[in-house]
Amino acid sequence: MMVWFPLSLAAAFLMATTAAYMKRFFSDVSPWEMAVIPFFYATPFCVAAFCFMEIPKLGPEFFPALSWVLPLTMVAIILHFRAIHMSPLSVTMPFLSFTPIFVILTGKLLLGETLSPYGIIGILLIVTGGYVLNLDSAKDGFTGPIRAILREPGSALMLLVAALYGLCSVGGKILIINSSPMFAAMSLFGAYGLLLTTILVGTGKASLRTITSRPALGFGVGLCIFMEIICHNIAISLIAAAYMVAIKRLAGIFSVLYGWLLFQEHGIRYRLIGTLIMTAGAACIALWG
Repeated sequence: MMVWFPLSLAAAFLMATTAAYMKRFFSDVSPWEMAVIPFFYATPFCVAAFCFMEIPKLGPEFFPALSWVLPLTMVAIILHFRAIHMSPLSVTMPFLSFTPIFVILTGKLLLGETLSPYGIIGILLIVTGGYVLNLDSAKDGFTGPIRAILREPGSALMLLVAALYGLCSVGGKILIINSSPMFAAMSLFGAYGLLLTTILVGTGKASLRTITSRPALGFGVGLCIFMEIICHNIAISLIAAAYMVAIKRLAGIFSVLYGWLLFQEHGIRYRLIGTLIMTAGAACIALWG
């Protein structure tokens, strides 16, 4: 098996685990604090990693890309945690399966990628999966699931997050091309942890006392994020961005299972079927699109 696949799968599992971990142990904090806590505690790991890596020669596009990837990543992650803060995991996380659609669009803009007929099939599968995801609302009529998607604020917000992640994924690949997988990862997320903490604490959106009140739990989620970052960047350096992102969208399935096992969320049968269809669409886009 190619190395990029298990690394992408591990990134998917760690992404879902982080979301479930935060919802389980930090659901009492604000969405702002929920967005900063994992990366605040991941920052020491990122800083320490610089001691064990060779600093690469930076390409000319590294800093220009970092100047827009960093703030866009900050916005995307804040909205990501806001979505899981306000709505069930099994409803919000599967909509990240839409990310490969946006990767195709941004990939075409920045990398010259094109959409094939299989890509169109993948889009239809993802849309169908989004419908099936809410079939427990079918008692309201044929349009019930569609109205449920529009009603659920976390789902709508996660669609926006998927679009932002699509752009960030392509930008992250530019950072890797102009440095190395590890240097790009540690630079981006180390800077993210420091900058976001400074901004949110400085503006009163987050409390440093709250952020540091549970250090053992904090370092646990920080380690999850750190490992996800490593798996993500190494995998995406080995394969086309859309391929890696599609496999990582299996996080939706892991999140549905977490929602069922840890939070006793309802409607899991339809949500799991919908997630599988959406993931199949994402895989179709990645493998043959």
